[in-house]
Amino acid sequence: MVIKRYGNMLRPNIRKDSMTCREVEQGLTATFDERLLRDNLPPVSGVRTSDGSLASGLGKYIPAETVDALKETEFVNVYGRVVTDRRSGRMCLQYLFVWDYQAVPAHEADYEPVFIYLEGNSRYAIYDLVHYCTRRLDLHAPREEGPGLRVIPGWHSFLPDSNLKISEIDSDLEIQPLSDQHLESWWNIPDEEARLKIESHLLDPFSLEAPGHFLDNPDEDSRTMCCTFKEIEGALGEYGNPKDGIIEGLKRSFTRCVGLLQLYRLATYIKLLVEMNDIGMINIPPSLREGLNLGTIGKLLQDGFIKITQKGSSLFQGFGEASAREDPDE
Repeated sequence: MVIKRYGNMLRPNIRKDSMTCREVEQGLTATFDERLLRDNLPPVSGVRTSDGSLASGLGKYIPAETVDALKETEFVNVYGRVVTDRRSGRMCLQYLFVWDYQAVPAHEADYEPVFIYLEGNSRYAIYDLVHYCTRRLDLHAPREEGPGLRVIPGWHSFLPDSNLKISEIDSDLEIQPLSDQHLESWWNIPDEEARLKIESHLLDPFSLEAPGHFLDNPDEDSRTMCCTFKEIEGALGEYGNPKDGIIEGLKRSFTRCVGLLQLYRLATYIKLLVEMNDIGMINIPPSLREGLNLGTIGKLLQDGFIKITQKGSSLFQGFGEASAREDPDE
C-alpha cells in the first residue's frame, strides 16, 4: 500500500524572492543560473514515463505491490544550482531529480543526483548508478545525441546509454531552483527512508569521486551493492551479449563480494537480486524466490535458473562500452 505523508515537506511552498543559495563549504559559491542549468541539463530518458512503461509492460511478471507503487509514483521536478570554486574557477552544476515515491525498495520520496562538471573543454557527469554508487560519464556538447542517461524504472537511478537519440531525450523538463530552503526541508523529513541523505557532496561537489559514493559513510549494504555492480560492469565490458555479461557478473560478485569469508554480506546480495527481479531486470522463478540462501543461489547461477529479461537486456545495452570509457585503468 502506497502511503505519502510528507508531500508538504517534499514540495515546500517557497516564494522565489525568498530563496537563498548559501549551503556550500567555505570558498565556494552557489547560484541559480536557469539558462546555464537548462543548456547543460544532461541528456536523460524515461524520467516521466519509465515507471508507467514498466507497470504496463511487465505488470504480469513483477509483484502486485510493485505495480501499484509504480502507478502511484509521480515525478516532482528536477532541481538545480551552480556551485563554483572561487579560487580555481571550477564549476559544478548540481541536479536533483525528485520523485514522490520509489517502488523498489518501496519508500516515500526519492532524490537522484546528477552532477555536471565543466572544466575547460571537458564536460562530464557523475551520477547515481544504483544505491548512490557513483559513476562518471563523459558528455558531448549540449543538445547532441548520446552519450546520455536512461532512468532505471522503479529504482530511479541511471544507466549510461552511449547512443541516446534526440527523439528519446526528455525535452520538456524545467529546472527549478535548488534552494537552501528545499535542502533544509528535505534534510529534516522525520522518516529516514524519505529524507535526503546526501549532504557533504552537495556542500562540496569537488570532493566527489567516481567510482565512489554520494553518501559520506556508506554502510555495509551499500558497499556490497557497489561491489556487485562493479563486477557486472566488468563482465559486461567483456561479453558482447548483455545477458551473458549480467549472469557472469552476478557469478563473479557472488564469489568476490560475498564469498565464504564474508557471509554477513549474503543478505544484501539476496536483497539486490530480489530488487533486480522486482523491476524486471532478471527473472527468478517464484518457487525459488522465497527460499534464497547460500546453497540455492549457487545453484540458481550455475544451472541457469536466473534469466535475464528482454527489458533487462535492453537497459544494459551499451552499458559495458560506456563503463569501459569511464574507468580505463580499472
